[in-house]
Amino acid sequence: MSVRLALLTVAAAWQAPATPSADKPLFDGVTYRQERRVAAANEPMAIHIVTLDLTRPGVGLGVTPPDRSRGMEYVAHSVRRHLIANHAQVAVNASYFLPFFGGSPQSDDYYPHEGEPASVSGAAIGGGHVASAIEIDQDLRVSAILCLGRHIDIRAGQHCPAGTRDAIAAGPHLLQGGRVVPLHRALAAEGGKGPRTAIGLSVDRRRAWIVVVDGRQKGYSMGADNAALLALFRQLGASDAMSFDGGGSSTLAIAEGTGAVVLNRPIHTGIAGRERPVANALLVFARPVPARE
Repeated sequence: MSVRLALLTVAAAWQAPATPSADKPLFDGVTYRQERRVAAANEPMAIHIVTLDLTRPGVGLGVTPPDRSRGMEYVAHSVRRHLIANHAQVAVNASYFLPFFGGSPQSDDYYPHEGEPASVSGAAIGGGHVASAIEIDQDLRVSAILCLGRHIDIRAGQHCPAGTRDAIAAGPHLLQGGRVVPLHRALAAEGGKGPRTAIGLSVDRRRAWIVVVDGRQKGYSMGADNAALLALFRQLGASDAMSFDGGGSSTLAIAEGTGAVVLNRPIHTGIAGRERPVANALLVFARPVPARE
């Protein structure tokens, strides 16, 4: 597919919201808004957008550190538990992980459960510790890496520069330098509508957007495909963007008091609102909103 045709497909995949929603301050330099949009097929989408001002003191990104206490790279927890354990202010699910079984509808036969071991697909660094080495052929969706250190970047492949403190390899890679990244041909037939988690960066790396789209919930939100995500990130102003794990893993949580709340409506084993335990999470650290004088 040519870049021009890809951009035309992106433009056709999305309709603007009927009324723009306002950004709500969550923390200093961190805002949130929920938007209801309608896809070209007249299907509803519920989109959650967290905007990060990376120039604000105290705003930073991290990844949950590895936990090999159960014999694998991580111990699975809900995104809320990952947030609380790491004293973060915002968290979303991150890497693809194995072993994995999505579970039968309305049942408890899924894997992993809370507290069970899992390993991630592709490279991952958390808290300055390598959790997972580069794994090129394990999962074709893993085509980009978010590198966090003195600078923040999204790169093709799984290599980060020296000095990287945290990293998440996932995908598909959506945008690079403002250009649409073509999907691997083996994935071209996939990528239908569903729950999504993704991140985008501005060209000057002063701003980041974390996006979670709810899906698989008729009448509320059917989800987004890659074209819809591309359209959204271009509207936000991102020059680079990539997806994380999606589907039943897609969860957005924020700190509230000594606990945490989930802002989106995840769906796991067909149950809306049920949270899936995941291997690791992208963490946002920020200070409280300054009090007005």
